[in-house]
Amino acid sequence: MLRQNFKKLVSNFTALILLSVCLFIASNPRAALGSVFSWQSHQKSITKYQHRNQPLHFDKVRAAGKLIELKAGSESQESQVEFDADDDWMKGLAVTFKNTTDKNIVYFRLLLIFPETETAGPPMAHQMIFGRSPKDSNDRNYDNVLKPGEEVELTLNDDQYGKMQNFLKSRSFDKVSTVRLFLETAIFDDDIMWLGGDLWRRNPNDPNQWFPIR
Repeated sequence: MLRQNFKKLVSNFTALILLSVCLFIASNPRAALGSVFSWQSHQKSITKYQHRNQPLHFDKVRAAGKLIELKAGSESQESQVEFDADDDWMKGLAVTFKNTTDKNIVYFRLLLIFPETETAGPPMAHQMIFGRSPKDSNDRNYDNVLKPGEEVELTLNDDQYGKMQNFLKSRSFDKVSTVRLFLETAIFDDDIMWLGGDLWRRNPNDPNQWFPIR
């Protein structure tokens, strides 16, 4: 008899809790769902670092079906935009570049850096490349040329996205929610290289060696 009363008490208490939850959801569904699914954050962010003398501007990014503008302020070399998107938000990521110099650019490389991977060591990065890096000063067979004032859009296609995902999974990262865009290298058709804010000239005796231009 005592056991039956105890079971009835537990059953009534459980029913009371469920009724309270239903009443809460009915009275404020947005708050209720937000509290239940708060652990499933859909917020993503893209940060752009811009050198003051970089030869390319990349202010426009397409991600998760959104056009995002990244314009650094006058006192800051970084700009960041946050938005909501699903976990495959980087699939089809596209960045628009504009040659802001008076010379032809035949090669450049943008790094997609993932700050979240720093928990497992140095941050992981994926690259987006335009053109082909000349093997020496006489190599003029360029794949592509971006003339002064011209724009080009680089896209992370399905194959590249798959390789990037496999690369991330190699360090146990199934997904990332933040990415940092960093222009690393650009090479002009006069065989001058811009690297991390400085200009470099190729050693004519060793095509793999570069000297800074003072």
